[in-house]
Amino acid sequence: MNGKDAPATKADLESLSSEVKSEMETLENRLLERLEKTETTLLREFRRWAISFESRFRANEILVGGFNERMIALEERVSGLEHRL
Repeated sequence: MNGKDAPATKADLESLSSEVKSEMETLENRLLERLEKTETTLLREFRRWAISFESRFRANEILVGGFNERMIALEERVSGLEHRL
């Protein structure tokens, strides 16, 4: 700028506009990098959770399957006892 009390010239305004634009581009790039890093971190952690969840789900399926087999066997035994009476 020309001086403390001098009016701004067109060149001063263009220079300021260029500086502001450059600073905004820098901030935008930093923000985009931060967002990308956050997305990557979230996706990585979600994948870890999903793998753990799937493992627990499969273990529960096996457990429930065993209970179902025992329940069927018990129902058959009770049905057999009812027919004898």
